[in-house]
Amino acid sequence: MWRRIEAEGCTWEVRAISLEGDGEDVLEFRPLVPTRPPRRLAVSTDALDAMSDEDLQAAFVQARPIGGDFYGRPGKRMSDM
Repeated sequence: MWRRIEAEGCTWEVRAISLEGDGEDVLEFRPLVPTRPPRRLAVSTDALDAMSDEDLQAAFVQARPIGGDFYGRPGKRMSDM
């Protein structure tokens, strides 16, 4: 079951994607209505289980959109990529 938060005027589903062997998971934020790109953030393993709603809000602010630069523009790569 995905956890849900309200942010930026819409509802986001949150899940953890496990990465094998490196001690980190990826938090993925997906909007219920696909009007915005998903966002991801690396966290320590099993961090989602211990996060409160306030912690999820803080993680959402740090998460970056997938497939774009930090402003969410698709196709434009950041210079350090």
